Amino acid sequence: MAGSSQDWKKLATEKRDSVNDLIPKEWRISSVPSVEEQRDVTGKYIQQFLSDKEVEITETDAVGIVEQTSSGAWSAVEVTKAFCHRAAVAHQLVNCLHEIFFDQAIQDAQKLDDYYSKNKKPVGPLHGLPVSLKDQFHVKNVETTMGYVGWIGTFQGKKNTGKERVYESEMVKELRASGAVLYVKTSVPHTLMCGETVNNIIGYTWNPKNRNLSSGGSSGGEGALIGLKGSPVGLGTDIGGSIRIPAAFNGLYGIRPSVGRLPYEGMANSMDGQNSILSVVGPIAPTVGSLRLVVKSLLAQEPWLHDPICAELPWRDEQEKQILDLVKGSSSKLAFGLLKHDGCAAPTPPVRRALEIVVKTLEKLGHEVVEWKPPSHKRLGEICFKTWFYD
Repeated sequence: MAGSSQDWKKLATEKRDSVNDLIPKEWRISSVPSVEEQRDVTGKYIQQFLSDKEVEITETDAVGIVEQTSSGAWSAVEVTKAFCHRAAVAHQLVNCLHEIFFDQAIQDAQKLDDYYSKNKKPVGPLHGLPVSLKDQFHVKNVETTMGYVGWIGTFQGKKNTGKERVYESEMVKELRASGAVLYVKTSVPHTLMCGETVNNIIGYTWNPKNRNLSSGGSSGGEGALIGLKGSPVGLGTDIGGSIRIPAAFNGLYGIRPSVGRLPYEGMANSMDGQNSILSVVGPIAPTVGSLRLVVKSLLAQEPWLHDPICAELPWRDEQEKQILDLVKGSSSKLAFGLLKHDGCAAPTPPVRRALEIVVKTLEKLGHEVVEWKPPSHKRLGEICFKTWFYD
């Protein structure tokens, strides 16, 4: 048993070292400070490792980046290199990456620049936009471990399937077709079902604002990386809070869409065959506009033609405009339901305060807010946990 223990620990160490070795020497931090020396590594702290141009690029949101790359003002290569550099620094500070494929990303970015140079137009709505991925996505030439030591060198735990480092998830194909550049895969807790991020390959992923605290989970690597602006937008997954928790912990925006709204086809997961309560995929970003851009771009690819579970429901511009007009204030009004307590857990004071701000703002704009008092969620929670823990 002791020998077996050493075998898996050695395998995990080798995998961790192989990923860290992909960080270029000129991007390595000579001495990473302890949490006592530097608790908060956001803002000015991480900026010191970057050039002024890299700071400008990486602190522009996804909408602004695409405006620059689609007009030819910024090249896809310079944008990709800037985010590769910042992601490399972020990983050294908070341990947020499972896979690094910078060289492949820069090659892909060069192809986008070549296309733009020849055709004088962008490849798609995400032209030259770096997008990070939670380590459930399969990407060609890149491994997927999801934090499992037993998945190293395999395809979802199985050897010699012919899919190792070849197979790609459906959304990966759609991101590429939209012009996005993929460059890193981010950390998860092994088994995924956890509100913090730790596994036996890379260890613990810390909150960049306070490295004494968690980055959340299970899309914790996304939360930490985007919180450090090492990615302008990333894709996570959520079944019980795995997008919402890291978004909240890192001061970001996230969308946990309905089942079937965005394509999940071909992604790795921990509970294959559990179809009662399904996981979904959605974006995390520092701005709402970034979320809108990515979701609208993905739906433009008509993913329902390739994922049978995906609903045939395109982005509805007309309805969006109507809602925005209503929210801004017009002769018509909207009604909003407000849930103050679910019968299980009371919101913390900051959350209550945020709800009160939203209510006052909506009422000031002339809308109606109705308190919703459903039965306690306790019984529903019990059913959910039984479903998730069948095995």
